Amino acid sequence: MYNVPLIKNLYPDPSNNLYGDLRICSRATETCGIACSAGYIAVPWQVEGGGMIGVVRLENQVRNPPVIKLKSHTSPILDLSFNPCYSEILASCSEDMSIRIWEIRHEDENVNEVKDPLCILNGHKKKVNIISWNPMNYFILSSTSFDSSVNIWDIENEKKAFEINMPKKLSSLQWDITGNLLSGTCQNKQIHIIDPRKQEICNSFLIHDGGKSTKCIWIDGFGGEDKCILTTGFSKNNMRELKLWSLKNTTSPLTTITLDNAAAPLLPHYDESVGMIYLIGKGDGNCRYYQYSHGSMRKVDEYKSCLPFRSFGFLPKRMCDVYKCEIGRVYKNENNTNIRPISFYVPRKNSSIFQEDLYPPIIMRDPEYNTNKWTDGINLDIKRVSIKDLTEDDLLITRKFKQVPKSSKSIIIQDNNNPKKDSIMRQFTKKFTFRKKKGTVEIQGEIIGETKSSIEADFEVLESKENKNANKLNEDPKFLFASEDVEVCHLKDNVDDDDYLIINGANQPYEETVIKTNENEHYKENNDTSIQSIRTNSKSIDNNYDNNNNNNNNNNKDNDDTCQSQENQQHLKQISSIHEENNFKNFFKNVLDNILDMKMCKSTATVL
Repeated sequence: MYNVPLIKNLYPDPSNNLYGDLRICSRATETCGIACSAGYIAVPWQVEGGGMIGVVRLENQVRNPPVIKLKSHTSPILDLSFNPCYSEILASCSEDMSIRIWEIRHEDENVNEVKDPLCILNGHKKKVNIISWNPMNYFILSSTSFDSSVNIWDIENEKKAFEINMPKKLSSLQWDITGNLLSGTCQNKQIHIIDPRKQEICNSFLIHDGGKSTKCIWIDGFGGEDKCILTTGFSKNNMRELKLWSLKNTTSPLTTITLDNAAAPLLPHYDESVGMIYLIGKGDGNCRYYQYSHGSMRKVDEYKSCLPFRSFGFLPKRMCDVYKCEIGRVYKNENNTNIRPISFYVPRKNSSIFQEDLYPPIIMRDPEYNTNKWTDGINLDIKRVSIKDLTEDDLLITRKFKQVPKSSKSIIIQDNNNPKKDSIMRQFTKKFTFRKKKGTVEIQGEIIGETKSSIEADFEVLESKENKNANKLNEDPKFLFASEDVEVCHLKDNVDDDDYLIINGANQPYEETVIKTNENEHYKENNDTSIQSIRTNSKSIDNNYDNNNNNNNNNNKDNDDTCQSQENQQHLKQISSIHEENNFKNFFKNVLDNILDMKMCKSTATVL
């Protein structure tokens, strides 16, 4: 049994750098109001008539940041939620009785409004006020509405999987840690435990005597065996209170804590890794935090501020700074124009050393666990992986959501230096996962591809906004260092131009076998069979290196040398090689080996 660390002190650190000059909608909702993922913050955007979502990248922590605007709903937004695995997938619900699934793209920053969601889910008869992703199956979404129903959506097939009718409208809806049960607090002062696959209510019991809104959250403990639920509500005297319930005995709560007589219901957030419970009420200027351990709750401290929480959202735990002992971060909407990050730190003497007790292994999700297995009643065991083994690529999940083939399998590239890394890549990154519009190229130990086909791969060095020049390593022109990204733009099948893929990489040197910029060097072999070419277009090469090439080219008077000089100025080099049908697989493997040699830290492969 895992024992959470005893945290006696937890100090908040509000950031002085704000997301400023925003237009956050002031409409009251049942939920927190801000959605956070590993790369974005999403808020309801203030426009006439409502229905717009504003999305800001986490790194743009400045005044008047670029905002991606999503406009498809016809009525005000009531809830937002990012997919817990795919950080670019956002779900939204509205008063227009619909749910929309969005994909956030970087290029959308240059567009006034994005009006095309991935899919639209219709099935409720009244306003949809709460949505919640399944924590173990990322294609399952739950929703509840003013029509007193709970719908379970199969996003992969864009259809309603189950529907459960409730006695009254729900004011909160939460999944347990296993993704098998739902809990919802109701206007009849009760909480209902729902088995969505059986489409029935398993248990119901009275939680608070007051008639105001109540909220709930599962407190499963680190292993998921505790099966406790924390509820927040009001007493008969309209005093705000907390109650901790065990599903083994629901006749009386394990713990009851009375707080104050404020009017706003408390919204709980639970960090199961350290047992920390955060309690925030909209309109309150403070944030209370308690620690749960083996059926009991203990107050740790309280953050106080003169500016109230208009809305808020918590960052995923995996994005916290582990080398500063940061165990939580909340994004606070102070006045509907500014969002202030507030970090929570545990004071430690050697904070630069990884603290294993504060960051126990996190839950590892299995991408093979598809919607069909979940709807058929197959439950998934909880597996965990150490957070210190995660790479930056594991944290920034960028695999495309809608274009994942239903029958596809993940491609695992094993790392000999770290035998544990292959399972991590399988879980978080889908590294080097090749997808084709017509059929799937799968790599499992060897390359499996179509024969009698020729391919063309374009390598392009993208320019960085911060540093548009690349740096030479050790003044050796054979190795170039890109300031930002390298992108395999296309992998085309000459038989069918609709097949292509993209691989992204960042901040790593390129091997000589991939990019070659020496003058008068051009690799080419002649053969009558199909030809594969790798083009390298290095747009962001060091300016000094450009000038040296220009000076050398001025001394060449021959026309052929002049043409070659112009190619060097453009940093375009073609490396052609011949691959017959028998070694077609080897060509794919060589491409992957070259990419792996770069040790790229942001490597993914997707289909546009």
